[in-house]
Amino acid sequence: MVDETSIENIRKYGVAVGDGQRKQKVLVDEIGFPVGKKAENVIIAGCFQPEGMPQAFTAFKKLLDHFKIDYTLLGQEYCCGWMTIGQPAVIAKNEEDIARFKQISREFILENFRQAKELGAKSIVLFCGACEPNYINYKDLTQLEVIPFYELLDRHFKEGRLEGKVDYYAGCYRFRRRITDKPVDVEPAVRVLQKIKGLEINFIDNKLCCNIPPHMEQIANAVKSDQVINICSGCYYSLTANLAQKPGVKVKMLPEIVWEALENS
Repeated sequence: MVDETSIENIRKYGVAVGDGQRKQKVLVDEIGFPVGKKAENVIIAGCFQPEGMPQAFTAFKKLLDHFKIDYTLLGQEYCCGWMTIGQPAVIAKNEEDIARFKQISREFILENFRQAKELGAKSIVLFCGACEPNYINYKDLTQLEVIPFYELLDRHFKEGRLEGKVDYYAGCYRFRRRITDKPVDVEPAVRVLQKIKGLEINFIDNKLCCNIPPHMEQIANAVKSDQVINICSGCYYSLTANLAQKPGVKVKMLPEIVWEALENS
């Protein structure tokens, strides 16, 4: 059964849960993202990510400013509905609810496209991994370019330096395949990491799913350093929770280590 209350909450506040004030406070008041201004790039932050990983957004904003990228947030970003509508439908394997989710998601995403066009944007830049497949489904309905944040970084980041070892887990995108048949390209993120001189990267098998306990055990056993880098916001939370038993291991989003590499250059 689709959560109609969540749908109405998104229509009213732009977010699936709450009134969006905490998200606004983190992004705008605390980190300093601009909102609703004319810009070439509109950043789609996602519903839950700003509160869950403010340090990643802080690093991302520093990178945007460092590279002199023209960017803004929307006046009211509408949630794609994945966490409260799409994911429960996929887990339940309820095709009727999945179809309903896609219909609702389309409504909200097209509204975000409309706002971005009004701001004169050329690109939609997705930070949230859960948003990505839903936006990809409808990118042919807009003239806007739709790209993940790591592709934007790949275009602007030339090189940095950071001595040491990290583990990199791209994510398996298992749920994604229930939402879209369009492929995901994670190679730009690999290119970004490979531009960091002095960094030794251990690539963890991305066929393993961090939401499947036996797979997560294999991921944990494959970790060889004290830093695990990823690009999927959903994997970030799963890895953070499941690697808590490994003392000293910290999970980071890609912008965090890229900013460290720039500061160290």
